[in-house]
Amino acid sequence: MKQSIKGAGGLSRKLSAILLSAVMLVTGLVLAADNSIYIDQAGDNATVTVNQDGSGNTVRGLPAAGTSNVTPATIYGDGNQVSVSQIGSGNTVKLGVNTTTGQTVINYALSNSMNSNATIDVGTAQTPGNANTVNITQSGNAATANVMSRGSNNTATIATSGGANNSATIGLTGDNITGSVTTTLGGGNTVNLDLQSPGGSASVTAGGSTNTVTVQQTGGGSGHQATVDLLGSGNTVGIQQQGIAGDNIANIKSAGSGNTFGINQNNR
Repeated sequence: MKQSIKGAGGLSRKLSAILLSAVMLVTGLVLAADNSIYIDQAGDNATVTVNQDGSGNTVRGLPAAGTSNVTPATIYGDGNQVSVSQIGSGNTVKLGVNTTTGQTVINYALSNSMNSNATIDVGTAQTPGNANTVNITQSGNAATANVMSRGSNNTATIATSGGANNSATIGLTGDNITGSVTTTLGGGNTVNLDLQSPGGSASVTAGGSTNTVTVQQTGGGSGHQATVDLLGSGNTVGIQQQGIAGDNIANIKSAGSGNTFGINQNNR
C-alpha cells in the first residue's frame, strides 16, 4: 500500500496520514504490511502526523529512478511540526528538513523494532536551518538513528531503551548547538556525537553494559562542553575537543568496572 502527501503554504495547515499495516480492515479486506508514505510539504506552520504499525514500512520522498528508499521526504518552511511513529521491525524513515528562520520540530518514535533505521537531515551547507529541534526515541534491537543538522541553535536528542546493538549518531554544524543521547538497558550499543561549533554542548547518559561512546567537538569561539554519565561495566569513552579560543570542559561520571576513557583537548 502506498500513500503520498503533498502540501503547500497556509498557516496552521494540518496534514495527517495514519497507516495501520499489521492489521487493517477496509471494506472487509485485510491488508498486509509494507506501506510507503511519500511526503513533499512546502509552507509554514504545518502539522504532519504519520503513524505506521507493522513491518517493512517506509516514510520517504518520491523516488527518482534507481533511488528506492533513499530519497528523503521533504519538509520546506518554518514553524512546522512533524511527528512520525513506527511500531514493528524493518521500518525506514528518511526526512529532509529545509528552513530559513527555523522553529521546526521533528519527533520520531520507534518501538518494538528490529533492524529499523531513521535518518533525519536538517539544512544544507548552502542553506542552513536555524533553531530547529529533532527528538528521536527508539526501542528494540539493531535500530539505527542518524541526525545531521546544519545551522545555529539547533538541538538533537536521541533516547534508546532496551535491546542490543543499537546505534545513535548525531552530527551538528553551526553556532550554539546541542546534541544529547541516552541509552538504557541494553548491550553492544554505540553512541557517536560530532559537533562542529563554537560553543557546542554534548551529553551522553549510558546505562547498561558494553556501551561505546565517542564525542568529537571542533570549532573556535567560546569553547565546548561534554558530559558523559555511565552506569555499568565494559564501557569505552573517547572525547576529543578542539578549538582556537575558550575553555573546553569534559565531565565524566562512571560507576562500574572495566571502563576505558580517552580525552584529548586543545586550543590552537
